[in-house]
Amino acid sequence: MWRYASPVAIHWGDEWPELLRPLLPPGPGLLIHYPGFPAADAAVLPAGTAAYDRVEANPTPEQVQRAIDAALPLRPRWIVAVGGGSVLDTAKLVRLALACRCPSVEALLRAVPEPAGGGPLLIAAPTTHGTGAELTMWSTVWDVGGRRKLSLAHPANAPDIAAYCPPLTYGLPLPASLAATLDALAHALEALWNRGANPVSDEMAMAAVAGIAAGLERLDDPVPPPVRAGLLRASMFAGLAFAATRTAAAHSISYPLTLRLGIPHGIACAMTLPALWRVNAPRMAAKAERLRQRLDGEDPAAMLERLRRFAAARVPFTLSAYGARPQDIGELAQASFTKGRMDNNLVDLDEAAVRAILAEILG
Repeated sequence: MWRYASPVAIHWGDEWPELLRPLLPPGPGLLIHYPGFPAADAAVLPAGTAAYDRVEANPTPEQVQRAIDAALPLRPRWIVAVGGGSVLDTAKLVRLALACRCPSVEALLRAVPEPAGGGPLLIAAPTTHGTGAELTMWSTVWDVGGRRKLSLAHPANAPDIAAYCPPLTYGLPLPASLAATLDALAHALEALWNRGANPVSDEMAMAAVAGIAAGLERLDDPVPPPVRAGLLRASMFAGLAFAATRTAAAHSISYPLTLRLGIPHGIACAMTLPALWRVNAPRMAAKAERLRQRLDGEDPAAMLERLRRFAAARVPFTLSAYGARPQDIGELAQASFTKGRMDNNLVDLDEAAVRAILAEILG
């Protein structure tokens, strides 16, 4: 028995004004965006729209609280969030706080009250081809001091609309483009080797892997617009896949790599993918063969090695490059077991198995 459902309406358009304007209801609104969002793109919104741009990468509870505090007196009828995963996750929590009339992010992270009303409409427009946050009902908050990754999951946390506009991704720097695309690759593969997989999520995941395998190596300056559009489409399919399954071992192992070593999220997720493919592929032989066919006959393991080499030639891609030492492996392995992530993995991993994977990518 299985089911697939997505609460998010998907809209796609190549022109930002024509895509966005019909989606906006009347009334006051709030734009939450990354610093440096082009003024011309912000000007598409109605005059008088409030704006908030103090979103930092890997937002902490304190940073999210500041965004909630800024939104509360505005009482917006709608929110447009434009940015990567940090912006979208922050906007989702702002909307949830308004809908639940719960002004404290700490209280939300403990328990989400029943929403008091519909809350403002939330339109999520990704500027990266990787986050998937525009399609999911969870948000990530990083407790840096406590070295913890906090995740809030609630149906009311899903955006109402995911608005995809390829030109919004054109200004994404190459390192961030690479990290985001590798994050989407992790989303797709983890949806495949997942205990919660179903036929729909499998098809979405395979479409995403095939799109990324075809496009990632074309991330070169300047990136052709069709490559951006293809990778955005692939990240959308990856988002639809893991929205149904959640992530698994690669993300679980990545959290201490980001918190303790500062490794960018997408890179931290992707480092373990070749090893995790070898672990999980024997348990899903039929899927592995179907994926090989979607890759025009290329063995998935060979594809992952090809993409690893491409990434490693452009960004640091070993743990030691971020300061890890052999004696750190044990502590990192112990911190790699996130409930609701590691236990989704098709194959059970113990601490010794994770230590072996981390040792392989130590460098």
